[in-house]
Amino acid sequence: MGEVSVDVAGRNYLVGCEDGEEGHLLELARNLDQEARDLAGRMGQMSEGRLMLMTALIMADRLAEQSGEKAKLQKKLDEAKLAAKQGGVSVDLFADDREAELAAEIDRMAERVEALAASLNHASGRVNGAG
Repeated sequence: MGEVSVDVAGRNYLVGCEDGEEGHLLELARNLDQEARDLAGRMGQMSEGRLMLMTALIMADRLAEQSGEKAKLQKKLDEAKLAAKQGGVSVDLFADDREAELAAEIDRMAERVEALAASLNHASGRVNGAG
């Protein structure tokens, strides 16, 4: 199992990850760091825990918004497929490609949020002396 040292909002954390996932974890940490720094710049001084919570909530909100958009697009796509099928017209394969692309992006974002949550739990344990 690998470990990566990441900097988020001016603090350094040692975070465990699967071997080979170090680069991905560093990218996640860079995204989290940028979001946390932006939030801290807008909101001013706050505790580390509150900053991480607010940052995670903002990122989770974005993910939920994108999931909602995916659901809307899926519904429109399903309706178009049904209309095309009822009209005896074949559906453009591009729609299926775009659907798969969107689903893959949502999956990647969900993995990032899950990895972030795991990293925050791990970092919180280390900060509190439990890790």
